[in-house]
Amino acid sequence: MSGDIESDYLVVGTGAAGMAFADQLLGHSDATITIVDRRHAPGGHWRDAYPYVRLHQPSTFYGVASIPLGADRIDAIGTNAGMYELAGPEEICAHFEQAMHRVFLPTGRVRYFPNCEYLGEGRFVSRLHDAEWHVRVRRKIIDTTYLSGEIPAIGAPPFAVADAAWCLPAGALARLDRRPRRYAVIGAGKTALDTCVWLLERGVAPSAITWFKPREAWWLNRRYQQPDTLLPDLYWAASAQFEAIAQASSVEDVVARLEDLGIFLRVDPEIAPTMFRGAIVSEAELALLRQIKDVVRLGHVRAIERDRVVLDEGTVPTDPDTVHVHCAASGLGRPPLRPIFEPGRVTVQPIFFGYASYQYSILGIVEAT
Repeated sequence: MSGDIESDYLVVGTGAAGMAFADQLLGHSDATITIVDRRHAPGGHWRDAYPYVRLHQPSTFYGVASIPLGADRIDAIGTNAGMYELAGPEEICAHFEQAMHRVFLPTGRVRYFPNCEYLGEGRFVSRLHDAEWHVRVRRKIIDTTYLSGEIPAIGAPPFAVADAAWCLPAGALARLDRRPRRYAVIGAGKTALDTCVWLLERGVAPSAITWFKPREAWWLNRRYQQPDTLLPDLYWAASAQFEAIAQASSVEDVVARLEDLGIFLRVDPEIAPTMFRGAIVSEAELALLRQIKDVVRLGHVRAIERDRVVLDEGTVPTDPDTVHVHCAASGLGRPPLRPIFEPGRVTVQPIFFGYASYQYSILGIVEAT
C-alpha cells in the first residue's frame, strides 16, 4: 500500500479546523485533497472528550457548512433551557464522519488516510501496519495541528500523584466503580466547570465538592451567543462590546462595563478574574457553581499524596476515599507566533475569539479563492 501520491493540498488533521477548511476548499475550488489523521475517524479531540461535555455554543455555529449540525431546536429543560441546542461528543463525531463519507469522499477529489502519523515534508506512515506514503503537494500543506492542546483523557496530569491517591481524568467520572466520599475538582477552565455542573446535576451535594482553582476566569453569557430567532440578542451584545471598548479607559473598565450589561460573567463576584479564553456558560450553570463553597485558591496543585494535596502556597488535607478529578490540562497550545499563510503552507489558527468553525471556514475560502 505504500507509494507516492500527487495532490493539490495535503490537510493534516480531521478535527474542526481541518474539516471546516477542507469543506470550503471542496466547495470553492476544483482542488484535489489528501487528508491524513492519526485518529481512527474524523472528529479530532472530540474523539477523546469526556462524555458529558457539550458545545459551549449552539450547534448551528459549529461543524462544516455542507451538513447541518443539530436541528435548530430550543431546549426546554436543564441549564440551557430557552436557548438553542448544544451538541455532545457523539453527535459532533457523527457529524464529521457524515461529512467525510457523504460529502468529501463522494466528490472523487479526496483521499483519506486515518490511523496515520504525519512525519513532515509530505510523508506519513500507518500506525497499524508497515506502510509509508509521500505526497507531492502541488499547492500547499494545511497544518491544523499547530495549536493542538492537551487533553486530560490521554495526557498525564501536570502534578505528581502518589500510588495511594485516587486521581482520575474528567471522563472517568462517568464510569466510577466505587462511590467516593468527596470530589476534588482540579482546574479553573471549562473542563472543571463542566465537571462541577455535571456532578451537581447528578445530585452530588455542593458540600461534597472541593474546587481547586489557581485563578478565576471571565466567561461569556450564552444568552448573547444565539442564532436564528434569538439573533437580535447576539447583535445587541456585539454592538454593546464595541461601545464599551470605545468608552472605556482601560481593559479593566471594559470588562466591568460588560459585566454590568450581563455579557461577561464570573463565578465569584468577590474575586477579580485574571484570564479570559472566550468560553461560554449559561446563567443557570453559574447559579449551580456558586453553591460550591469549598474553593481552594493556593495556586497550582503540585502533588497529590495519600493524606494531603500540595499546592504552590500550602497544603490541604485529603484521603484515599476522595477522588481527585484532573481537569488541569491546557486546552490550547501557545507556540511562537507564525503567519497563517506562507508559500506552500497554511498554518490554521484563530483570527478572532469564538466561532471556531466559522473562522476556519473563512481561511478555507480565502485559500480557495
